[in-house]
Amino acid sequence: MTAHRAGLLAAAAASFLAPAAVASCERHADIRDEREQEFVAPPQLDAGDIPELDSGLGGDAFPACAERPVGSCAGPIDFPCAFAGWVDDTAESCQQATGCKTNGWLEVHMGNDGCVAAIGMDEPNAEIVGCLLEEFGSVTCPCTAEEETYFFGNDNDGTCPTGG
Repeated sequence: MTAHRAGLLAAAAASFLAPAAVASCERHADIRDEREQEFVAPPQLDAGDIPELDSGLGGDAFPACAERPVGSCAGPIDFPCAFAGWVDDTAESCQQATGCKTNGWLEVHMGNDGCVAAIGMDEPNAEIVGCLLEEFGSVTCPCTAEEETYFFGNDNDGTCPTGG
C-alpha cells in the first residue's frame, strides 16, 4: 500500500468517525426519580340516594318507545350505545339553556327497550326538568338498561360561565 493511498484511507476513516465522535458526546440527564412518583386519583363524589321524579316517562305523556326516532345517544358501529355521553351533553346543554342555576345530582335510568325509563334529581327545578324530559322523552337509543349520574355542582347561582 502506498503512502498516498494510506493517507486517503486515513482521511476517509476520520471523516466517517468524526460524526460518530460528535454524536457520542451528547448527554441526557433524567433528573426525575420515577420510583418515588405516585398516581393520586382525585376523590370520587358519592351521589347517595337520589329521589326519582314523577316525570311521566312511563305514561302517555311521551310517544311510545318504538315510535321514537333514534337520538344523539347512538354511537359508532362498534359501540352503538353512547348513553353516558348523551346524558352528560343533555345535562350540560339544559343547564346552559335554563340559566345555570341547577345544583345537585341528576340520575338517568335507561330501560331495556332503549328509552329513558326514569330520572331522579336531589335538587330539581321545573325548568331543567322540562328541558331534560324534552330530550329524554322524545328519542330511543340503541342501548339496554343502564344508569348514569351527572353532577351539576353546588354553587350555581344563575350566572353561566362565558367563553370556553
